[in-house]
This record gives sequence, structure tokens and C-alpha cells, in this order.
Amino acid sequence: MDAVELLRQLVAIPSVNPELTRDEAIGGEERLAAWMESWLAARGFATRRIEPTAGRPNVLAWLGPEDAKRTVLFESHLDTVGVDGFEGNPFELRERGDRLYGRGACDTKGPLAVWMAALDDETLAAVRAADVRLMWLGAIGEETGNYGAEEAVAAGVGADECVVLEPTGMKVVYAHKGACWFRVVTRGRAAHGSDPAHGDNAILKMAAVWEAIEAATADAAAKRLLPEGAPTVSLGTIAGGSGVNVVPDRCEIQVDRRYVPGESCEEILADLRRRLAGIPGGVEVGLIKEGRGFHTDPEAGLPMRLRAALAAEGVEPVNEMAAWCSDAGILAETCAQTVVWGPGAIAQAHTTDEFIEREELLTGARVLRNFLRGL
Repeated sequence: MDAVELLRQLVAIPSVNPELTRDEAIGGEERLAAWMESWLAARGFATRRIEPTAGRPNVLAWLGPEDAKRTVLFESHLDTVGVDGFEGNPFELRERGDRLYGRGACDTKGPLAVWMAALDDETLAAVRAADVRLMWLGAIGEETGNYGAEEAVAAGVGADECVVLEPTGMKVVYAHKGACWFRVVTRGRAAHGSDPAHGDNAILKMAAVWEAIEAATADAAAKRLLPEGAPTVSLGTIAGGSGVNVVPDRCEIQVDRRYVPGESCEEILADLRRRLAGIPGGVEVGLIKEGRGFHTDPEAGLPMRLRAALAAEGVEPVNEMAAWCSDAGILAETCAQTVVWGPGAIAQAHTTDEFIEREELLTGARVLRNFLRGL
């Protein structure tokens, strides 16, 4: 079965992250998990569920001996984003020219279909003949925080090599930044707006806070002039005050700080607390969520072999560091070498007309077939 038909079947199985929909008919990963278990079992894979979150199973599958010389793990997240505003039926793969439209077509059922299409009889025979254990992890909850990958790592899942299947335009992503999402709260004293001198305006204090955040990010960038990129910061939300005629006694911002190898979220927040210690009334700094970064030597065996498989199909083998996060940041903790790779453009992920190019999908399947037979 080719990658297009496999993608058609995957898209038809709703697996919207349950945090992103109230419709139980389309929410949750269980339907897709069960379908994948059946598909994998028919091809000789053993499977088990990792399900600390009731009703939301991660699926681990494997083929080959436990004591194999090398273990290679492929990972796909099972969840998609929501479908509000999606053009047409989001669960029916539509073809228009060379584009295939549907929720998950790009992120990340397209890359998963490519891996599945690569597992033809000849490829499976080659894997069985090699001293290799081939594994696949279907993970829940990536779209809202890498929860499935965290659960799998906590359960002991790891490998010598890991390919996280995401739309990278078939570039070999050997590293991506980490994400440190945090909130900052300033405090003041409320007073009537007609007499602001009797109050202490919490919103006005936030100007000094943002100045300190930008200065801290600039200092970090100056220390880490890396070819992979520099730290960045973005102010996402701000909220404060209760009425136009009341001096605000509280203000909160939420910040997206992207960090590079050599930094950590813990150190970023500790440095920021030191910088903000002198602001009157005190400042609270709290972590919302961390998305971990990762880095693999681009000349290590895994990225080199993947680039060779790309070149064999006439695809320019390009290395890249990404600004976004993925499950790779978690899985790299238990995998010696990790990359993120797949067909599709990240710009198409989460859109209301999500699509993947047919030719890129078919080429991606040939690339992975070469890679797997080379094991």
C-alpha cells in the first residue's frame, strides 16, 4: 500500500488532542492507537501500551531481538490540533492538484504514512535479517506539551538512534531550541483613579520587567554566538487592572523564551529573579511549561545515514536547526542519537487548509525504504 492510501486511512481516524476539542466523537488518541496496534501486529510487530493517563494510550511496537546490536526508534505523535474553521471535511483526504488536504496530513500523519509505506515485504525481510531492533512509539499529547514522550521515557523507552517523524521539508533537523514559557507578576496597591498618588501602579512596573527580560536575552545571545541560532524572547500576553478608574494592584505577563544548547530553563528563570529583585513591591516569576531542546552531532552516524538515503533519491541532504520544539527534546534524554525528519512543511501545520505535497510524500517513503534497508 502506498503512502497516499495509508495517509487517507490515517486522516479518516479522528485523533484531536482532547484538550483542544469538546467533541468526544473526534477527541482523543485511543482510536488511532488501536488501529496502529492492529496494523503493526499484522506485520509481525509486538506491541504494548504505556497508559498512565487513563484512556490515552501511548503505543510501543518492536520487531527484532532485545539484545540486537543496534536499536532504532521511530516516533510519531498520535494527536492533532483542533478542526474549528477547517476547510471541508477535516477527516477526508482531499486531492487538489499535487496537494493532499486533511487534518494531520502534514502534522504528523503524513510522515507516519511515509514510515508505514517504507515497511514493505522486502524492507521487513532486510530488518529481520539484520542485527537490529526496529521500534515505533506512538505518543499522546504532543500538541499540548510532550506528555506522551515524557510518559514513555519514564517507562524506560530509549534507543541507540531515534527519528522523530515531523514535517521538516525532508531536512535533517539535528537540533532544536528549547522553550521556556513563564509568567511574571508585579504587585502594587489599588487606589481610586482620581487620586493615583495614593496607589502603586502594578502595570507601570512591567516596563522595567520587560526591559530586564530583553537585557537578559541579549546577554545570553552575546555569550552563545552559535551557528544554530540565538536565544529569542516574545511577549505573549499581558493582563492587569480591574477598571479604568482603579489604580491596578496586579499585572501579569506570559513570555515565550526560546533557548539554545548550553542554556536551561532553570538557569534562565534564576537569572531573571536576580535581575528583578530590586523592583518595589516584589516580582513573582513562575514556570508555565518547558519544551526541552536537543542537539546531535550532525556528523554522527544517524544523520549521516539519513542524508545518504536522501541523496540516493536525488533529494539535497540538508542539515538544519529548528526554532520550534518537538518530542525529540524528551526522547534525546534516553536515545544516544536523535534527529527530527519528515516530508511536509512546518508552515502548513495547524492551518485550516493543512496539506502535504503528494510527490514529497511518495519520495519520503522511498527515502525511508533506503534508510531501513541500509540497517
